[in-house]
Amino acid sequence: MSYFLSAGAAGAGLLAVGVVVALLLIGAVWWGVRRRAAEPAPGAPSRPDVRPHHIEERREPEPDAFPANGERLSPHEMKGYGNLGSRPAERPRDQTDE
Repeated sequence: MSYFLSAGAAGAGLLAVGVVVALLLIGAVWWGVRRRAAEPAPGAPSRPDVRPHHIEERREPEPDAFPANGERLSPHEMKGYGNLGSRPAERPRDQTDE
């Protein structure tokens, strides 16, 4: 008994496997197209979103926000959260230092 197939039988088997895989892929695409067509279109929700009323706010800029000479400020010249500089870390107290 031989465990190896002849070249013709192996070729026919591979051809059959290829046809089955191709049919499965075509069926998957067909099924996906049908599912996509059954879904509601994007942007058409079943009920519209209720959004809060928009409130426009205007405020005067701080007096030192813009330089008097009309030039722009560099990032290191601006005041704000990121320009506080580093603070020295507190040294943990050892029990031997007391």
